[in-house]
Amino acid sequence: MSNQFMFADEASQQNTKLPTEYWKILIVDDEPEVHAVTKLALNDFNFLGRGLKFYSAFSGEEAKKLIDEHPDAAILLLDVVMETDDAGLQVARYIREKADNHFTRIILRTGQPGQAPERTVIVNYDINDYKSKTELTAQKLFTAVMSSLRSYRDIMSIDQSRHGLEKIISASTNLYALQPMNSFVDGLVQQLSWVIGGAKQTLYATANEEGTSYKVLAAHGEDSQVSVGQTLRSVIPSKALAELENVIANHGSFYGEDFVLLYCRSHCRAHGSVLFIGGLSRTLTADDHHVLQLFAENVQLAQDNVVCLEDSDHFLARLADQLMLHNANHFNNVLDGSREGRIAYRLSQAVNADEAEATALAWSLFAQARPLLDCASTAVAANETTCQQRVARSLRALTHGQHDATQKAHRALMERLERWDGLGLPEGKQGSDIALSTQVLLLTEQLADWFEEETSDADIKTRLDDEKGRYYSPEFLEQALKLLPELRNL
Repeated sequence: MSNQFMFADEASQQNTKLPTEYWKILIVDDEPEVHAVTKLALNDFNFLGRGLKFYSAFSGEEAKKLIDEHPDAAILLLDVVMETDDAGLQVARYIREKADNHFTRIILRTGQPGQAPERTVIVNYDINDYKSKTELTAQKLFTAVMSSLRSYRDIMSIDQSRHGLEKIISASTNLYALQPMNSFVDGLVQQLSWVIGGAKQTLYATANEEGTSYKVLAAHGEDSQVSVGQTLRSVIPSKALAELENVIANHGSFYGEDFVLLYCRSHCRAHGSVLFIGGLSRTLTADDHHVLQLFAENVQLAQDNVVCLEDSDHFLARLADQLMLHNANHFNNVLDGSREGRIAYRLSQAVNADEAEATALAWSLFAQARPLLDCASTAVAANETTCQQRVARSLRALTHGQHDATQKAHRALMERLERWDGLGLPEGKQGSDIALSTQVLLLTEQLADWFEEETSDADIKTRLDDEKGRYYSPEFLEQALKLLPELRNL
């Protein structure tokens, strides 16, 4: 081995302590001296505030195991000739094809260039750099590693941006539902982290009604999983905490040495949200400030839309409850004005008398949703599922209803495609998992249509006998069939 490659005259004599975060470097070479001098030459290396951590393998087979154990390695320093003349080339092929890792940068180092000509290797194998050991000085190794880390950072940034965009796009299809909104914000935070670059942690926290507490809604980077759901004060560093109150009070921003606090003003509530970016490894530019301001304005606008929609849902739920209370106080008038209400009341009396009045009242809400079910011209399952999604989205306000009749109506609408035998949609509920009040309302709808069409009792009995144990409870249908002449005359 040449003295030039040993780097003895350039190596640091002090073993610096690695930062808490580091770039993983895999060294694959059958000569222990190569491992030693590589670590020595790169001992004090630092990029974006992170040092290097080395992992060694001395053969192609060991390298494959190391690759599987560390898929997040930034660089692979790979020898060509080890246990076989092409062991290194097989490792290069393994990491790209078998391990499906296209992120790790591969620097091929060979002491025998004739065994693996540079042009042939570069063309036929997915490697990123080719170095001859006899020409590789400490400075050239430093340069190769630095340029490879920059490439790795950029590739990971693009990939993370892609994942962030996927979250945004998938959430945008149903932006104004609560859970997709969380995913939408999470995607934006992830995107923002990589657009700004070099940040170790990004948090987005929203205020409660009183503005006394800000809870983390989305997070990316360090401790992201444990941070979501926590108060912002409990997860940001002390130097940022010292500025938080002032940022909130003034609806402003603060750019620290390695962190940012930015208030996101709400247009529909007294209190907005706060964006925190921490662990910055560089000074933010004017363009970065502009991006942050756009984020503050637009993500809060989307959040405001969801908040307003939730307020509307609660308002509509209170209206539905008030209607049920009004109808309950005039129950006889409700029955006089609705044949279906009378059928539902009588059916429910026969199978569950305690719920008879609430089930009859629920019919009035259930019936109002019938126009929403006309979107399917055929009984194809896909069309029925589309209709059910329309019902679920249009009537989600009823999930906040407190009156028993409101809850029964909403449950029946959600369970309208379920079957007693468990073969229904969307959850495949079976047997008693389907509310008895749901069966009453669905059968009421069916019987009312048959009576309107003047279908005979014999034909109705034949049809319902066929549905026993499939769509309805057998015991429930037995009771309904006994009441059939009475129900027709209501």
